[in-house]
Amino acid sequence: MFKINTDCHEAHSVIDFAAVVQLHAGVYSQQTRFDLNIQQQPLPEAVQQVAEKADLLFLLNNELFKPEQIVSAQLSNVNLDEAMQVVLKGTSLTYSVVENYLVVKSLPEQASPLIQKPEEIVLTGKVTAREDGMPLPGVNVFFKGTTIGTVTDIDGLFTLSTSSNDRIIVFSLVGMKTVEMPVGEQRVFDVQLASDLVGLDEIVVVGFGTESRKLLTGSVSDFKPSNVEEVPVANLDVALQGRVTGVQVTQNSGTPGGGVSVRIRGNNSISADNQPLYVVDGVPVLSGDFSQIGYSGQTISAISDINPNDIESMTILKDAAATALYGARASRGVVLITTKRGNKQKTRFQFNTSTGVQQVAKTLDMLDAPEWMIYRNEQKVNEGAPPIFSDEDITNPKVNTNWLDEVFRTGIMSNYELSASGGNEKTTFFLSGSYLDEEGVLIGTDYNRLSGRLNIDHQVNERLKIGAGVSLSSSLNNRVEGDQSLNGPLPNAISLPAIYPVYNEDGTYNEDGPYANPVAIANEAVNELRNIRTLANVFANYFITDGLSFETKWAIDYLNLEEHSYDPVTTRQGKKYNGLGFDANTRASNFNTYNLLRYEKSWVENHTFEGMLGYSYERFFDKRSFLRGTDFPNEYFQYLTSAANITEASSSVVEDRTNSYFGRIKYNINNRYLFTASARYDGSSNFGANNKYGFFPAFAAAWRISEESFMDQLTFIDELKFRGSYGYTGNDKISRFASLSLFDGRGNYNRQPGIYPIQMPNPDLKWETSRQLDIGFDLTIWDSRLNLNVDYYYSLTSDLLLARPIPPSSGFTSVWENIGEMENRGLEVALQTTNIRNDKLEWTSTLTITANKNKVLKLYNGQPIDNIGRGSNYIGEGEPLYFLRISFAWC
Repeated sequence: MFKINTDCHEAHSVIDFAAVVQLHAGVYSQQTRFDLNIQQQPLPEAVQQVAEKADLLFLLNNELFKPEQIVSAQLSNVNLDEAMQVVLKGTSLTYSVVENYLVVKSLPEQASPLIQKPEEIVLTGKVTAREDGMPLPGVNVFFKGTTIGTVTDIDGLFTLSTSSNDRIIVFSLVGMKTVEMPVGEQRVFDVQLASDLVGLDEIVVVGFGTESRKLLTGSVSDFKPSNVEEVPVANLDVALQGRVTGVQVTQNSGTPGGGVSVRIRGNNSISADNQPLYVVDGVPVLSGDFSQIGYSGQTISAISDINPNDIESMTILKDAAATALYGARASRGVVLITTKRGNKQKTRFQFNTSTGVQQVAKTLDMLDAPEWMIYRNEQKVNEGAPPIFSDEDITNPKVNTNWLDEVFRTGIMSNYELSASGGNEKTTFFLSGSYLDEEGVLIGTDYNRLSGRLNIDHQVNERLKIGAGVSLSSSLNNRVEGDQSLNGPLPNAISLPAIYPVYNEDGTYNEDGPYANPVAIANEAVNELRNIRTLANVFANYFITDGLSFETKWAIDYLNLEEHSYDPVTTRQGKKYNGLGFDANTRASNFNTYNLLRYEKSWVENHTFEGMLGYSYERFFDKRSFLRGTDFPNEYFQYLTSAANITEASSSVVEDRTNSYFGRIKYNINNRYLFTASARYDGSSNFGANNKYGFFPAFAAAWRISEESFMDQLTFIDELKFRGSYGYTGNDKISRFASLSLFDGRGNYNRQPGIYPIQMPNPDLKWETSRQLDIGFDLTIWDSRLNLNVDYYYSLTSDLLLARPIPPSSGFTSVWENIGEMENRGLEVALQTTNIRNDKLEWTSTLTITANKNKVLKLYNGQPIDNIGRGSNYIGEGEPLYFLRISFAWC
């Protein structure tokens, strides 16, 4: 495998610390203290900003100010006097407060300047990234123990003044490791910052917002695709395997681009969906299997249409405190996906290409032709019949086909990506395009995807920010039938004896064996799935006043899925029907909007309050058509327009809607005692008239013991936090309109149209509800060289959604009801160590341990659910979900 990475221009993608400071600038004291961020402003405007922060009016006298007086300052938790000393520094001006007015005036001639200082020392420098040497804008540069500082410009440059050589300069940027340097006799500083992979101050995306990692109260794991970018993967969820605690990832098949089963803290439902809720850039997206032509578990991934290299981060919300804001769909866990956005920097172009190969690591040890003939002879002798094959046949077999070698191959996967990102103080953008070509290890399978993305943000003014994002993808998936089919290449390759050749002497496929020729199936049958998908959103953020803001987002997820399948007469199945064809089309869309009102305030020292109220509305639409035809003229005519008989045709439309009200309160005391409460009130058209709405609250608290004074002596401990949460989540992923009385229009009789009932109503049907408890702690020691996270959880799911059997004399076979209970409990341990960390090498190790146990506690009248799927899958009280029961009998 090789990989090429080419960067152009002078820029680097970083997290803009200045934007983070601006986000929290409204949290200030109404009494005496506030934050201040002034960047290259004329002196009158700087004074005006101080006056506004102090709730004062400013009387301007233009004769006092000079045009060349420009001010830059970034101060936190300062009072009026401290701020004005910095702003008026080096001038012959002073100030006074007269009633509600801030008055700036000249000093008397006999007076000293506002700040007496010795000779000024000017310090300059440049801050770059250690990894690639690119300049870092937005780095916070300040003197340790003071609020005096500045930030680097777009080229990573800074200028700072002091009157003492004894000070220490601190260089800080979110996502990078902080550096401290003494001033001494040095006047020019060339500083490099390294990435902080496990920084305590890293910003983590959570439900409807972000949070500092050290202030999290819920159980949250995050995953950055850049950590595994050297490993080419078609679907990002595959890369989660073994990297995130509590997350189980299982590939349903080896089909390229195929669906992946993701379980967060086990299964919480019997009949409802257990896949997590995927949220991309704050918007829930379509998930589930929209394919109408079954291919034995080869479903479509919810995020297979998203280019993994477009993703900035993934956050997995696991406990109720983290997921409750998503209410009725949160019991399955939530995966938050954040895509890349632009930065205030020169335009940066990046081209990546990777090529890799994939093979089957180990195949079954199959009988060759002599071994199979010996086996068959022994079988016949045991049955009292003569042997079938002679010694000559066994010694010199005419045919010895290894069918697994015929259907397996070395698959090649190639990926090409080009992106551009950048912007200025007003507008930033991220633009990308990619092409993926993946061959499956089984002949007849491959996956191609062409995708593009554009994210753009624009700061209209200091209060209003708008933006939009759109992604387009087109994919082609060639599939074959799987191991649950008698017409699948792999099961037939395993079953077909080695004594049969692949081809006849005339070049046609040999079909003499007891099973269909697997090579013919893979090469001749057509099974195409074409998918065109669009994800688009627009948003606006408006800061109403300091501490109060409003956010709105509108989005749509549109999917157009076309399936085409054809078995020609050159295959055994196609010959049976004189050609067999299928065509299916699915058009699905999910429209979503949410509106948020946020408020942040600190009314006493070290006490912070954050509140959020929100409303969301979601509309799902699904339209499908399906056709099946037989009897085609020959193998060259494969579309249904050439079929002599259309044996099946159907179409359907489904629509459902959800509206929700939700809120969250956070209370922080001295960054030491953390409290969070959240709730969501969901209404869904899937449930009965008596239970349209469900209420899902959650509570969490955390204690950062490392911030206590009695921990000061334990200097090797960077962070020690205990946390706990309890809350309710729900699940509504069942058959749509399961609560309603449904009728079918195919009740034709005596050539007259008619309808007939197909479902009994249940107006009391409601959500499955999971009550979840989580207790955990986080430990970081030795300058973040060792990080340990431990969680214990317990979840009890009640009101399980099950189809209860009823007497056939009612005219129905079952009715949907809330019956049954099941539990999940488990332990999660994540250990990350930094074994080597220096300027030239960094070596980290990650160990994850997850133990999960579930049990079915209650079913309807204690009746088990038996014979589920293939085999003897069994669900019974007191047993794990999908328990395999084997019975023995003796005579």
